[in-house]
Amino acid sequence: VVATMPELNHVSSFGATFAEAEANVREAALGYLEVLAKEKKEIPKPAFKTEGTYLRLLVPTFSS
Repeated sequence: VVATMPELNHVSSFGATFAEAEANVREAALGYLEVLAKEKKEIPKPAFKTEGTYLRLLVPTFSS
């Protein structure tokens, strides 16, 4: 199973099951968001919806 997050520069991961792919892509996305925050880059907003299952990440805002 492959999981992708298009809004986050197409961060993707995989797993033998949906649950494993979800956990792996969550970890990859959080790592990507940490880099964006560390580099003080804007965190993208959700751009669109397509068919599929969605994973919601709550991202804290960082003040300068």
